[in-house]
Amino acid sequence: MAGVSVDSGGGSGKKSVDLVIPLVPMIDMLAMMITFLMMTAVWTEIGKLQVAQAPTGPSDSAEPPKPTLQLNLEVTDRGYMLRAGSDAVEIPKKGDGEYDTAKLVEKLKAIKKDNPDQRAITVAAEDSVQYQHLVVVVDKCMEAELPDVSVTAALG
Repeated sequence: MAGVSVDSGGGSGKKSVDLVIPLVPMIDMLAMMITFLMMTAVWTEIGKLQVAQAPTGPSDSAEPPKPTLQLNLEVTDRGYMLRAGSDAVEIPKKGDGEYDTAKLVEKLKAIKKDNPDQRAITVAAEDSVQYQHLVVVVDKCMEAELPDVSVTAALG
């Protein structure tokens, strides 16, 4: 335990002040907090999602990249707009107002089948699209074996 003793010198007639600070409970609490934080640090790695920002300009790499299909997916209030090179496919929402993710995965898998080396896709969402829908789209892209997902703001 730590203690502080302040003695009022002289004959002023005041009592000395003794203060004892219990440090053992504080050290125990600190040890528990450190252990808890170290254990939860692993969970942040498990739940981590790899998402990169879309490139905005030319790169300075020495080796030119292999030509791949430019694959863009726009998430709008009306549904999905999938652009594969010069081709564009619109996937409207279902009758109940939900996004048709099954049809999206079907189209993405068909593109992946035609282009087996394709790994990258750029996803753009309008401001009015809820974040949970964007997360579902990223998950569906990964399900369709397109792991290099870039997220960017919707143009226009």
